[in-house]
Amino acid sequence: MAHRGDRTSEPAARRPRGGVAVLGVVTRLAVAAATAVAVLAPFPSENPAGEQTAPAITAAPGTVQEEIVTAARAELGTEEAEKSCQKYSEQCVPWCALFAMSTWERAGVDVENEEFAFTGDVYTTGQTEGTAYGSAQLETTRPGDVLLFGTGPETPDSSHHIGVVEEVRGENVTLIEGNTGDNPDRVMRKTHKLSEDTFYGGVRPW
Repeated sequence: MAHRGDRTSEPAARRPRGGVAVLGVVTRLAVAAATAVAVLAPFPSENPAGEQTAPAITAAPGTVQEEIVTAARAELGTEEAEKSCQKYSEQCVPWCALFAMSTWERAGVDVENEEFAFTGDVYTTGQTEGTAYGSAQLETTRPGDVLLFGTGPETPDSSHHIGVVEEVRGENVTLIEGNTGDNPDRVMRKTHKLSEDTFYGGVRPW
């Protein structure tokens, strides 16, 4: 016989002590994990103005173009010994084209860099070889090419400088250039707008 006060049923399950604290810890961990994912998620590359930058076009591995760029990079910082006297020729002459053609020669292109003291000769030879392109085709510029500064290949005044293309990024091109800088001239990396206002054309390795 059951007496008053006897408990004939199981007591209701009790919530473990500290359950609220455990739930709080789990919640905080979940929030922290979500925050970490948000911070580590990749974002498009942007410049300081907040605009997305164009992807870089670089030389493909294992190509002549990559060897040209590698040869050019190895010369960064090389200075002329005295006015126009440098390692790319026995003559003390303007040497931007001598440098550019030396990178092609080192990459195995059939060229004698000593034959190209004048930048315009690089362009006219490219025309003969079928690898030159004019200012209207500058968007086809690729690493390993050379770009010609000026208005045309006729004279040193109209064709006054040359650089080896290292990278193309949207409307900008990064060149490695010899015979540039000041006191003394040297091999330097410079970025320019890929524009017919600066370049009259380019030449691909032949």
